[in-house]
Amino acid sequence: MDKVALVTGSSSGIGLETSLALAKDGYRTFASMRDTGKAIELQEAAKKENLSIDVIELDVDKEDSIISAVKKVMSEAGRIDVLVNNAGYGQFGCTEDVPIEDFRKQFETNFFSIVRIIQEVAPIMRKQGSGVIVNISSVVGRMGLPGSPAYISTKFALEGFSECLRYELGQFGVKTTIIEPGVIKTNFFKSMHIPESKTDPKYKE
Repeated sequence: MDKVALVTGSSSGIGLETSLALAKDGYRTFASMRDTGKAIELQEAAKKENLSIDVIELDVDKEDSIISAVKKVMSEAGRIDVLVNNAGYGQFGCTEDVPIEDFRKQFETNFFSIVRIIQEVAPIMRKQGSGVIVNISSVVGRMGLPGSPAYISTKFALEGFSECLRYELGQFGVKTTIIEPGVIKTNFFKSMHIPESKTDPKYKE
């Protein structure tokens, strides 16, 4: 029986490369993304390497989309062996500059969406008696830095959550791990949110 992987945020960067790597390793890979129209780069790369990858829609900010995507994987493959939570974006700006609504949006996408996806997938893996959950964190999940408290706080939260999961699910044969990348050449910085600074210019010194 083929092992099955579900990857979020697969249209570019880490998600795209992870989807390709899993497919190379023999996993039936479901590469999910908010807009499947952006799957061209992934599909072309897969074609060049003679890999088969299933592209599915999954908007991590929408609960019904999460539920639908997991149901689709289960209806087509019957199991989920690996879940890679990669989707997210960076909200930059000092604490005084970032509206509270933007803090909340950052947490909704980078943290709460992962909790919700795992709430759908964990029972499946627990029933299987096996599985691996990979949460893409960041090196800044280990240390605070000025200029991006919203983003960094989501990574601190994700690391604490992942450690809890490791104990909760480990007894059922389900492993949880985090990956803490540093600066990688992806489209991450193109999608980051930067508010207009309205604070004391001393912050810029």
